[in-house]
Amino acid sequence: MDIELSGKNKMGVSEFLSLFMQFSKEEQIKIAEKITLQTFDDQWLMLDKELPDTDEVSEEDIMAEIKAVRYGRQEAP
Repeated sequence: MDIELSGKNKMGVSEFLSLFMQFSKEEQIKIAEKITLQTFDDQWLMLDKELPDTDEVSEEDIMAEIKAVRYGRQEAP
């Protein structure tokens, strides 16, 4: 994917990452946080498609699973 800059030049992902690496670590963190905030909705929609539907899982089922894991997959006390 190429991104058009002001004028006719385009920047691809590798060029962007090369430019990104020229910023200080603090600036990189700020840039990454801003990108994350701007793409959160799209990222959530992609993850939501992969996650199982949990409407049928009760709180009791969840607690039983937690206890089973905590106590080594044995029958919860």
